[in-house]
Amino acid sequence: MDLGFGSSNQALGNSAATSILRATAAQEEAISSEISKYDALLDSTDSELEKLRERRLAQMKKAQTQKRTWLENGHGSYDELNSGQHGGDVAKAFFDAAKKSNRLVIHFYRPTTR
Repeated sequence: MDLGFGSSNQALGNSAATSILRATAAQEEAISSEISKYDALLDSTDSELEKLRERRLAQMKKAQTQKRTWLENGHGSYDELNSGQHGGDVAKAFFDAAKKSNRLVIHFYRPTTR
C-alpha cells in the first residue's frame, strides 16, 4: 500500500508492520500455551488436582507463618529507639532491632527539628 510519501516512508511502514506482526504472533503463542495449560488441568485426574491443591495450601501456610513471624518482630509498626545520654544505648537498641529482620526502615531526626 503506497501512501504517496516516497519509498523511504514505505520501507519504514513495512518494517513497522513486520514488527507488529511478530509481536502479535508471540502474544498469540503465549496465550495458546496458557490455554493449553488450563486444558490440561481440566483433563487431569482428581489426584493431580489434589496434589495441586496441597501444594497451594502449603504455600499459603508458609506465607501465613512468615507474616506471623514478621508481626512478632515488629513489622508494620513505628517504634522509637531508646534515646539515652550514651550513644552506646541507642546503638545497642538499633543493632538489636536490625538483627530481628532482613529489612529495616530507619527515620533519623533531631528533637529540635519540627
